[in-house]
Amino acid sequence: MTELLQLTGFEAALALVAVFVAGVVRGFAGFALSALIMASLATVIPPVELIPVCTMLELASATLLLRGGFGAANKRMALTLQAGALIGVPTGLYLTTTLDPEVSKVTALALVVGLALLQLARVRLPVTPSPIPTFVTGIASGFVTGLASIGGMVIALYTLALQMPPKTMRGSLILIIFIGGSLTFLWQILYGMITPLALTRFAIFVAPMLAGVLIGRAFFRPEYERFYRPFCLTLLVGLGLFGLLRSAL
Repeated sequence: MTELLQLTGFEAALALVAVFVAGVVRGFAGFALSALIMASLATVIPPVELIPVCTMLELASATLLLRGGFGAANKRMALTLQAGALIGVPTGLYLTTTLDPEVSKVTALALVVGLALLQLARVRLPVTPSPIPTFVTGIASGFVTGLASIGGMVIALYTLALQMPPKTMRGSLILIIFIGGSLTFLWQILYGMITPLALTRFAIFVAPMLAGVLIGRAFFRPEYERFYRPFCLTLLVGLGLFGLLRSAL
């Protein structure tokens, strides 16, 4: 298996644990799969190789969760966000494949951390669900998705700022990631990022990831919904700070 993955034994074991844990979080929160995988494995697998694997894993997890989340999702918001992502994703992918994306990624992470900390401090952000702010957020999330596969963090931050009920937010994130992942996958094919190695890594990682998703989904119960918002905000802060620290080192 290590030869198929083109990783050492330790790196392969780390990757399997990382995708499982990321799956657990994805099953409960509805997002953060790619962000956790990128945070854990970007020093082992180059981001340009890891991003298409994350996209395929996101699609697999969204397909599993879609049935339970579709009915609760805010469909108009999801479609508006993805309309904006049509502009943002190819721009981010272009920078990923042609330029050093580190400065843009650090800027995005710093913004996510700062805004999440404000929400944890109960500062109400001036965010509205009207079409224009939603569309602009979609452009930003698409750009960050193409750049570092962490666009879900931007959308999660936006939905948290809107004070959406946990069930609606989670369902919306599942639908948004499913639509966005499908479109991003097509763009990655055009950019030549869906390679035999990426497909092989996906085939090996998908089983432990889906096992994690099923476990995480089992914890999304009404009695635990009061923990949903602080959990998601703390997760965003932790992921963002970890990414900034890794970039600084």
